[in-house]
Amino acid sequence: MGLDINMALFMIDACKRGAKLGEFLMLGRQQLNVYPGKMVEVLRKHGFPWERYQQEVDDSQYSEPFLRALGATQTYSMDASDFEGAEFVHDLNIPVPEKLMNRFDTVFDGGTLEHVFNFPVALRNCMEMLCVGGHFFMHTCANNLCGHGFYQFSPELFYRIFSAENGFEVERIVLHRVGPYNRWYEVPDPNSIQSRIELVTFTPVQMMVQARKIHATNIFAKAPQQSDYTVLWQQSTKGGSRGANSSARRLRDSFPALARLLNGLRYAFIFYTDQSLRNRRRFRPVKKP
Repeated sequence: MGLDINMALFMIDACKRGAKLGEFLMLGRQQLNVYPGKMVEVLRKHGFPWERYQQEVDDSQYSEPFLRALGATQTYSMDASDFEGAEFVHDLNIPVPEKLMNRFDTVFDGGTLEHVFNFPVALRNCMEMLCVGGHFFMHTCANNLCGHGFYQFSPELFYRIFSAENGFEVERIVLHRVGPYNRWYEVPDPNSIQSRIELVTFTPVQMMVQARKIHATNIFAKAPQQSDYTVLWQQSTKGGSRGANSSARRLRDSFPALARLLNGLRYAFIFYTDQSLRNRRRFRPVKKP
């Protein structure tokens, strides 16, 4: 596990926008997968104390010197084992003890939660360990990383989890292809555009999440639901129409071969215009910091 240049820039940008790292908890002790010379260059460019980083960085290349350069006052790690010197040894499949709740200003997941079987409990742990006003950061699997962990995730999952009902707000979600030189794409809330945000790619894609805790509440008192289903259920209770596909059914029944051909062309068109990173309504290119 480790911070790459994409996540390092994402956190630098968050700090420049006002995020305060404060007491910082990382899930698993994070290595910094950026050459020290490059990290000095980036910190200097963005006005952070690169001299301090340069003095503290060592051959282990863990991320604590970088985090302190961004303003972290204390850095801790949590892991299921102490093999990398974690201060807190805890299995995230089970709830954290009360003494760790509302304790940290920042909780960071750089590649742990997709490996934890009991994902809702693990994520709730992260949310409960944050102080009000604190930030959660995550760098995780989005597309074409099946088998890397137990799970790969969609942006909507985090928009529904980090909601006002659960005491949070999403500040930013960005997708990028794996690698240091690829573009970033900011992703809106599917509920705001009244459409699913589906993505098909030929290369692995990762997701960076930034959310803020706005108040303390009973997290997951109501299970999150995908936004388009919520709309459908509301329409159903209001007597919405169910006959929208009658023409498609008639074509399928009368001309099945033509219907299959048109359906194949439809899906090809959807992939290249709707479910790819070319869709600017869903994936807005943004400049890296």
